[in-house]
Order: sequence, then structure tokens, then C-alpha cells
Amino acid sequence: MKDLAIFVVEKALEMGAEYVDIRIELIDTVRLEISNGIVEKSPIGYSVGAGITVLANGSWGFSTSTKLDKERLLDAVEFAVKVAKSVGERAKEKAKLVDVETVEDKIVKLGKKKLSDIPVDEKLELALEADKRMRNYNPRVKTSEVTYTEWYGRKIFYSSLGSYIEWEFSRCYSSFNAVASENGKIQSFRTRIAHYGGYEGFESQNPLEKALEAARKACNLLKAVPVKGGRYTVIADPEHIGVFAHEAVGHACEADLIIAGESVLAGKLGEKIGSDLVTIYDDSTLDWWGSEKYDDEGVKTQKRKLIDKGVLVGYMLNRESAAKLGMKPNGSARAMSFKYKPIVRMSNTYIAPGDYSFEELLEDIDIGVYVKGSRGGQVNPAVGGFQFNAQEAYLIEKGEITKPLLDVSLSGVILETLKNVDAVGKDLSLGVGFCGKDGQAVPVGDGGPHVRIKNVVVGGRA
Repeated sequence: MKDLAIFVVEKALEMGAEYVDIRIELIDTVRLEISNGIVEKSPIGYSVGAGITVLANGSWGFSTSTKLDKERLLDAVEFAVKVAKSVGERAKEKAKLVDVETVEDKIVKLGKKKLSDIPVDEKLELALEADKRMRNYNPRVKTSEVTYTEWYGRKIFYSSLGSYIEWEFSRCYSSFNAVASENGKIQSFRTRIAHYGGYEGFESQNPLEKALEAARKACNLLKAVPVKGGRYTVIADPEHIGVFAHEAVGHACEADLIIAGESVLAGKLGEKIGSDLVTIYDDSTLDWWGSEKYDDEGVKTQKRKLIDKGVLVGYMLNRESAAKLGMKPNGSARAMSFKYKPIVRMSNTYIAPGDYSFEELLEDIDIGVYVKGSRGGQVNPAVGGFQFNAQEAYLIEKGEITKPLLDVSLSGVILETLKNVDAVGKDLSLGVGFCGKDGQAVPVGDGGPHVRIKNVVVGGRA
């Protein structure tokens, strides 16, 4: 494979490219989908191909090939260079790249129990058992769904700078969704687990218990009552505050959005934008779901501090955005697969822990709301507005958690909410998921400790 990569890069340079890199992937995929005890899908696939990125005449060209032979790759190179030169003739601004260190490395992330060594039948049996346990938990559970997906294979990166990186890796992800119904009420709950590495990391997260948790909480939500809309002091659990850190802050710190004028944080580096208690990182160096040692431009990744004690101190940058902003790249270029050009993305985004115990967060609240998990929501990084829906919520009365609340959402303005954080817990934890941007979904982690925020707009079902 390295010979093919060198061939492609050399041909692109001969054709007039100023820079070129190639990403080759050979990935096996297994996906299992079970619904109410029935196996809906169980496809096993194999993806192979190469993505070629070219800078020529100051503009970008990108092409792909699903055939790894010299003839097809040469066609792809010629197309990428032709596109770049053509665009460059009309471009008002020429693209530039910050120079980076040349690296040669091999990363193996397979764990002790390789996914390829575990029979698919064993994984299917586990998924079916998880589905069965959800349905058997309580007669009120009417629908159960389990998905299991894994990726196993190799990636190769080679660039005209001379960097050559090879990955051999595996990832696995599972979700459990239960829908409960009683007296005309319907509620659902989803749990997720994932691991970057071997199957032992997946098993250690107790998938059967996670499935039962989904069923148990779906049934518990049937007892929830509406909340009166208004402004409350809110405690957000690690999963919910992680979604805020990712969606409301992380996206606003992506350098391509900064440059495009689509972030409320543009031009605010060095400014105080939040409480002294708020420190936020995007960290690719953790041994977690969203991490990689190198990004898809061959740049070593980092622990990126975005906010330091309320002060905006950093953005996530690829090589091009770093050049435009006069900064150093920090390994934030990611692509969903060889079929896509790398763009600025997050990895594991979280709020750093503070000094408060959970009991201390509660004790000063006369009336408030405790939100847990996320059902998604909306955020507009350009204007700084957000609205997030909680999976669970509970009323807080005189420092005590009381009754469950129905369909609670939080909304507000990013900069106002950051300033209203008045206590941060000690108990850091991270969740797993996927982030979508420009049609690409990549694995990400997010989280934090429990965080208390005052004066939050809370809405619910009337």
C-alpha cells in the first residue's frame, strides 16, 4: 500500500500540485439491528478505497477511488489536479497551509480481544438477549430496539511532506431503546455504550445492564408530570452538560465557522465570556471514543483548551484555518471516511471538574430542575442561541430531588449561560456519540461533571 501511496503523491506533484495527500482505507463493518425480538438487519460489509486531496494553483481538488490500482488512482489524481487548477483560475483568494512536522508512525488499537476474533453469532446472541431483557422488564415496555455496529481495519495516510501514518484499529458501538406505554401515555429512553479498541472494553460496560436501564427509565418517565415554564436554577448532569459543551461551545470554536463569520465567538479570543468556574477542553489525547493520535491531515492531535476560567483562549484548527488566522494547527481535521475531505471537527469535548459535591450543588436550591441526558435540540453558533431537550428531569424542592418532570427543555443564549454557571461538581464523566457536520458523522465524546446554572429558561409540556 505504501508504494501505491508514493505513486499517487509523485504523480500529483509531476502534474503541478503544490501539496497532495492520500488516505487509504480497508474497513470491515458489521451492523446488527433487532426490534422486538426480530432481527431486522444484519449486514456485513467491506469498504475499500482512497481519498486524494490536492492543492494546486492555490485551490483545492478532491477525488476518490474505490479501486486500489495504479490506473484508477491515476485517473483520480488527474481529476483532482484538474479541478484544483480550474478553480484556482477564478479564485479571489489563494489557499495556504501552515507547515507541520513530518511524522512516520504506526498506531495499533485492537485491544486484547480483537473484534475479528469474536464470532458474529456471539454478538448477535448478546444483542437478542439485551432486547429480550428490555421487553421482559415490565409489561409496560411495548417496544424494544437494539443496534450494534463495529468497524475493523486499516487506514493509511501519506503526504507530499513525507509523512506516513498507518492505523490498525477497531471500534464498536451499541444503543438500546425502550418505549413504554400506560393509560395513553408513551415515553421512551435510550442508552448507549461504545469502545475504541477491543471487545473487552465493550463487555466491561455491561451491555445487558444498559439495556435494563433503558427499560427501567422509560417506565419511570410514565410517572412524570409537566413543569411550569419559567426561569429556574438548573443542575445539569454530565451527559446533558456535555451536549451543551459540544453543541453550544464546541461548534462555535471550530475555526472554519470562525472564519466564515458563523460563530458568536469570532473575534473574542482573550475575552471573558463565562464564569470563572468554566474551563472547557476538546481533548484527543484521552483514551476515549472520539480520540485519535493524528488527524486526517497527519497532524498530531492535542488537548485543546478552549475556555480557561471563563476566558476564550483557543479554537480547533486544521492547517488551512491556522494559516488564515495566523495560528498553529492543533490536529482538528477529521473525515468520516476516504470518501470525504477532512474538515474541522471536535473529538472529546468537556467541562473540567470543579470542587463541589453533588449534595453541595443541591443544598442551596429552593426550587429548581435537575436535567439528565439529552434528546437532542437545536443550536445556532452564529447568533449563540440554543434549545436542548432532556431525557430525564426532576423537580428540586428545598435541596431535595422530588418528582419526575415531563418533556423538559432548556433554552438560552450561549454567552449568558456560560456566565450564569455558579457551581461545578467534582464528578467528571464522558459519554459517547456521533457528531454530524457537512454530511459527515464522526465518533465524538462529550461530558463534564454536574454543573449548576442559575436563571435558565425551562420549558415543558403545557
